[in-house]
Amino acid sequence: MYKTKRELLENTCAANPDLSPFVILKLSMLCDGVLLSERALDQLQTPLYNFGKVDSFGINFQGRPADKAMPGAILLRDASNVYINYGETFDAPYLVDWDQDREEFQLKDGDDVLDTVDFVPRPAFFGKLTSRGTPMESLVDIRAQKLILTAYERCRFWEGGHQCGFCAFFTGGENHGEADCEDIYETVREAIREPGRFSEIFLSGGSDFGGEHPFDDEVDRYIRILQAIGRNFSGRFSSQLMAPAYTKTQLRRLYGQTGLTAYCPNIEIWDKSLFPLLCPGKEKYIGRNEWIRRTVDAVEIFGKGKVCTQVVAGAEMASPYGFKTVEEALESNFQACEFFAENGVIFLSTIWRPHRYSKLGYQKMPPLDYYIRLARGLHDIRREYGLFCTNDDYKHCGNHPDSDLERLDDIVSVV
Repeated sequence: MYKTKRELLENTCAANPDLSPFVILKLSMLCDGVLLSERALDQLQTPLYNFGKVDSFGINFQGRPADKAMPGAILLRDASNVYINYGETFDAPYLVDWDQDREEFQLKDGDDVLDTVDFVPRPAFFGKLTSRGTPMESLVDIRAQKLILTAYERCRFWEGGHQCGFCAFFTGGENHGEADCEDIYETVREAIREPGRFSEIFLSGGSDFGGEHPFDDEVDRYIRILQAIGRNFSGRFSSQLMAPAYTKTQLRRLYGQTGLTAYCPNIEIWDKSLFPLLCPGKEKYIGRNEWIRRTVDAVEIFGKGKVCTQVVAGAEMASPYGFKTVEEALESNFQACEFFAENGVIFLSTIWRPHRYSKLGYQKMPPLDYYIRLARGLHDIRREYGLFCTNDDYKHCGNHPDSDLERLDDIVSVV
């Protein structure tokens, strides 16, 4: 429809004057992808940006040069961060280039310079080792002000082919199983020494259904690791656990024995017919209806607005099972958001990035307009119910364009 990305962005912004142009740019970058020029990659090897070559989520990215370190998220001029899967397959990507004369990174479409960008700077503790000799950067991922820890570099849903259809986690072949508690403690201790860098700790990992009751082993693991993290703090600390939908008994143990403050059991797919097809492990060990019930029950323990869940936006339209129209997909997700909002749960969207190593494989994503309408709709529903993201906003995760829109709500409420 549009011949250039500049034309696409200008027309889309004109058609959506109520949305930040940076949110629209971010969504377009997530949909189309971003490549790094050789000049940009060379500049990103400097100490300010070099994130190393370790990926704590173990995803196989064939397009990454073996001799180059990857950077963190891209920073737009309004401080929005755009988390890109560098090295993934893209059909019509943006380009980030380095202009030596201006000494700046530029976002380009061919030779057309669209904007200046930057990258999340390298954390001060990267390059350091724990007392066991473990590289601290191998234990974490970084988003803006969020420190992301991986407790278990394996997902047992892959056993028997029950992994989620859109998932490519732990496909890189270098997974190390359970993280060591002392390594985690020392890494967090070192990370929080950097003034003003991190304001939240996020913990996740692959699913482990082992134990006397399903997921008991996983809950025990998270308690151990959260207790190790908690040795760095007095009382509760700003934190979020992304994990399966646990029983009340399991959640009470987690909340009562650790300093955890927020919980995120991601449903990923709302539609009752698509859920078992795209999330077969979740269906097998918990089930959609039970997953929903447990998510709502968690509000009783963590409080309104401290429980969230998300949809992998676009996967519900994936071939061959998905919705055939944007309207059907939007209706499904708005229904989910309304239901969860009524029950004090924040429902978010993260953008599906098709990956060749997932069951769904690489295929065409929904159009940009779908993601714009979804972001606006989810934000409006949550605002109506007085729900405001404190864990997954632009400052922390940056993976949820709909929560980026809340920045204007902040301004309005102050005025």
